[in-house]
Amino acid sequence: MRHLFCLLSISLACMTASGQHQPAKLTLKWSASNGIRTPESALYDPGKQVIYVSNINGDATAKDGNGFISLLDISGHVKQLHWTDGLNAPKGLAFDQNHVYVADIDQLVIINRNTGKIEQRIPFPGATFLNDVTIDNQGRVYVSDTRQAKVFRYASGKVSVLLEGENMQGANGLFFWKNKLWILTHHGIFTCDASGKNLKLFSDAVKDGDGIWNVNDQDLIVSQWIGHVYYVYASGKAVELLNTQAEHKNTADISFIPSLHLLLVPTFMGNSVDAYVLSTSSQ
Repeated sequence: MRHLFCLLSISLACMTASGQHQPAKLTLKWSASNGIRTPESALYDPGKQVIYVSNINGDATAKDGNGFISLLDISGHVKQLHWTDGLNAPKGLAFDQNHVYVADIDQLVIINRNTGKIEQRIPFPGATFLNDVTIDNQGRVYVSDTRQAKVFRYASGKVSVLLEGENMQGANGLFFWKNKLWILTHHGIFTCDASGKNLKLFSDAVKDGDGIWNVNDQDLIVSQWIGHVYYVYASGKAVELLNTQAEHKNTADISFIPSLHLLLVPTFMGNSVDAYVLSTSSQ
């Protein structure tokens, strides 16, 4: 593994909803690459003090059994490269008190949070490209299918289609926050309630987004797989913070650790997880 402590930062003047400028920047803190293979999602577990990383390890649609979950520490050291094996093309991650949930092509894989052992594989009928996962405060699990333009819900042992249709074209990143489900699609950022009602377009400033997370109690950070990361204000306005296309590094299913101001970026074909410190004038 290599650790890069980098002076390079990306700094922009950001326009807030009130019309005043607020600078924000990302500074690379470390990059973990030792054994990481096609990482799609990285998620910090504060209870276990580890970062889960989903490794597709090959074709994102192949049922080849090559996929695995790794554990990193908060400094980017690999604690356990193969914490969970036997997956196909694992992508989005979420966890609750006892389990880690992984989207894996056409199944939701449920892993014991303490042991890393697979406990269940829940088939999602009709699914072809399950992508991201999030959980609400009632324990209901939401999973996007990017190619089928659907968002599924898994609750009380049952799988159902929560949302589908034109607005869900390219459905990818999911995040449950402020009693709303936030959804990244081809058209922008949508919100709805837990039952799929009151669907609204929050912002079309970032389309075809991949990962989404809150950075404080009102603003968001959103990635596009091609290599872009954006700061999205409560007004819906967005400003680009990062562009890694020239480095041939993707910015897949990001997550953010507000307490550490740390953004976790799986680089997919870059075969690393990169961590950036986010700083704003409000800090």
